[in-house]
Amino acid sequence: VVYDTFGQAKLAHADQEIRLAQDPFPLYPGESLKVGVSPLRIVPLNSALRLKAQLDFTDDGGVERIAGDEWLFEGPGAYIPRKEVSVEEVVRATVIRPNQALRLRARKECKDRDGKPRVCGEEWIVKVTGAYLPGAYEEVVATVDALVLTEKKALHMRALRTFVDDFGKTRKSGEEWLITLADTESHIPGELRLWDRL
Repeated sequence: VVYDTFGQAKLAHADQEIRLAQDPFPLYPGESLKVGVSPLRIVPLNSALRLKAQLDFTDDGGVERIAGDEWLFEGPGAYIPRKEVSVEEVVRATVIRPNQALRLRARKECKDRDGKPRVCGEEWIVKVTGAYLPGAYEEVVATVDALVLTEKKALHMRALRTFVDDFGKTRKSGEEWLITLADTESHIPGELRLWDRL
């Protein structure tokens, strides 16, 4: 505690402080208790807290955070709060079953879980079976089921822009083609193409 020449405790106005386990302490004139004693938040497996920096600071891992940055605190673990950080929401993993995929959209320019750069508004598909925890700047648009092909059913595809398809073939923007039973038994259309059932 820092005192002035009159013996009064000096205050950092509008400043906040988070105190963890310690001996009992008094509140000095001008200080007020914002939140009472409460247990730490436990984050279970396959879930995370989406955090947002309210002030510029350097975290315990040496990472510099700028006001407005968002990141995840992934479980399992006990989250120790900081005065510079607010908890925006709890994020839970989505389970991707066989013959399913997850359609994701970037909320801001970022890198996805595979390290691929994404621009704001871009959509992509994740086909890996199992639990998928979206990143801080990713949002789940929908769960997509695979379309089953038969001898009498095929998919009419049209490329929205140039890309390499699931079969390793480069498709030019505007190109149309068919996916039949000879190619695959089921297909999950990606983010770059439209389809019609024939």
